[in-house]
Amino acid sequence: MHRIVCAVNESLYYQMLCKGLLQSLLKYCSVPCKLTVLLDGNYAQPLDDLREKIEIVPVKPLDIVCGCVPSRTTFARLEIPYIFSDEKQILYLDVDMFIMNDIQELFTTSFDTLAAVVPGQVLTIKELLQREFQSNLSKMDYKLNGVTYSCGVENHRYFNAGVMLIDPYRWRKLRIKQHVEALVLAHPSAMYTSDEMALNLIFRGQLTDLRACYNTFISTEKFLTETPRIWHFNTCKPILHLPLSQCQTWLSLFHPKDQIFLTKLENIATLSGKASLLTMKSEDYNRI
Repeated sequence: MHRIVCAVNESLYYQMLCKGLLQSLLKYCSVPCKLTVLLDGNYAQPLDDLREKIEIVPVKPLDIVCGCVPSRTTFARLEIPYIFSDEKQILYLDVDMFIMNDIQELFTTSFDTLAAVVPGQVLTIKELLQREFQSNLSKMDYKLNGVTYSCGVENHRYFNAGVMLIDPYRWRKLRIKQHVEALVLAHPSAMYTSDEMALNLIFRGQLTDLRACYNTFISTEKFLTETPRIWHFNTCKPILHLPLSQCQTWLSLFHPKDQIFLTKLENIATLSGKASLLTMKSEDYNRI
């Protein structure tokens, strides 16, 4: 049985995104899968009605916040190879995405690298740094157990870490978590996209390519030659960036009660501001 893992904290908004992802997985997974949520916190009220179909596992990520990601929860994915050490392959998914079509074929992917990912369609890491952050790719040294390592020398395609089919054994063997932690602590201001930047620098593009349909953005859809399988909201999230009226496919994944609830969240964001929405916690699910 295949394991699919995502991670979320106690943010009400992100738990609703997580619920949408889980609902889509339950709808489109044609093979038996273990759906696991790594919970950075104690409460997950929006997910209570799914507990018979999913597994919720507590996680304590590296306590680091850097770059454009205002949460340590992004580092939770680094714990996956240690929590599920007996698995041969694990599919990690960000919570701000949903499944649009069957992804069974994804699990037949064979690879002898650390992970299989969708490579950048347009940008290399050098181009990303220059265009998005007005910065240059430069050599970075860091130490791990007294040994000095270097990265940032080679230019390569930048990948989004929201979809990763990973080999837990290789991650542990090559101490990916430890390398990421050492690099981020040595160069926090250069980790513009948090742990994702560190993973790109450490992997150096030496990964197995997945087809673009498995991690589709609004900005990359035009390059597709097939129907998207996994849609990634990324920088165009429901309510925060897009009205629910433009997210009908995603909204339809929810039961009517939650559709009404999401409409209430949209009203809160409109009346009180998006910042107010993002401060709401899991416990608020039964209070609104």
